[in-house]
Amino acid sequence: MDTPMSEMMQLPGSLLVVGLVAWLVWQPLKRRAMLDISGRWFVVTGCDSGIGAGVVKRLVEAGTSVIAFTFTEDGAKAALDAGAKLAPCLDITNEAALRKACDQVEQACGGQLSGVVHNAGIAQPGFIEFQPIDNYRRIMEVNLFSIINLTQILIPHVRAAGGRFVVVTSVDGIVSLPGNAPYDASKFAAEGYADALRAELSLWNVGVSVINPSTLRTPLVDRFFGSARDTWEAMERLDPEGEWKKVWTREWLEKYVEQQSKGLARIAQDPKCAIEDIYHALAAKRPRMRYLSGKMAKTFFYALWIMPERWSHAIKKMMIYPRPNIKLNT
Repeated sequence: MDTPMSEMMQLPGSLLVVGLVAWLVWQPLKRRAMLDISGRWFVVTGCDSGIGAGVVKRLVEAGTSVIAFTFTEDGAKAALDAGAKLAPCLDITNEAALRKACDQVEQACGGQLSGVVHNAGIAQPGFIEFQPIDNYRRIMEVNLFSIINLTQILIPHVRAAGGRFVVVTSVDGIVSLPGNAPYDASKFAAEGYADALRAELSLWNVGVSVINPSTLRTPLVDRFFGSARDTWEAMERLDPEGEWKKVWTREWLEKYVEQQSKGLARIAQDPKCAIEDIYHALAAKRPRMRYLSGKMAKTFFYALWIMPERWSHAIKKMMIYPRPNIKLNT
């Protein structure tokens, strides 16, 4: 028979269960609470196509004022046609051009900028032995240093508005894969920078979110493995008689591009998932610090990220197919 004392002993456990259930229900609801961002100003980089172009459209639909940084005149025209208020066309690694564009931003938003989306990025795949050093430099300039430079210029305007920074990295920013070292290095660096930025700007309640898209159907992904030929040929011009050609032969290259391109096409997903995550990071009352965008990001790459390193190493090694001439020097 239960006594009053035993009933009292059971009460804390019951309250704990009720509290846990309430917390589990409240968390998703809390994340769905959105702000009214209509009329606010936002800067988005890399708006010529893909994710950036989609973010411009999504923000315009929400009634915001968007300044779309583009690389081409066609991209600028498309952004303006989509409803962007301004579309500066520039090489984002050119500091003079960047500062000129930021002057336009300040004049347009009156020093009150609610968000910056760092989306511009480039990739140049190819294995380390035939990667020219200039590829590393160019990729770092676009994928890292342009983020640092633009952020430093715009911090006062974002801080004044209590705004947010969104840094689009990649699943390659949490898991480095073979055949893409310059890109992966730049994305890992951007992750570290975003983490430091988040801590520093939290003093003024300025949010910083990171977006980690997996393979999405964008122009960058569509031409990804094909551009490994450009890398191979660039190294051939620099070192036409190098031993690297005995390992990574032209015959191997063509098979690699063909097989990997087919695999990429099978897993590529609609970029809408990343676009919606970026929008959430800008408009949610409680944005997340990190968004894994896409099914592969939430499953395969998340697993690679958290599993023991020896396990992930074994899986990455299997991803190098077809094999190059591994008999050389063995």
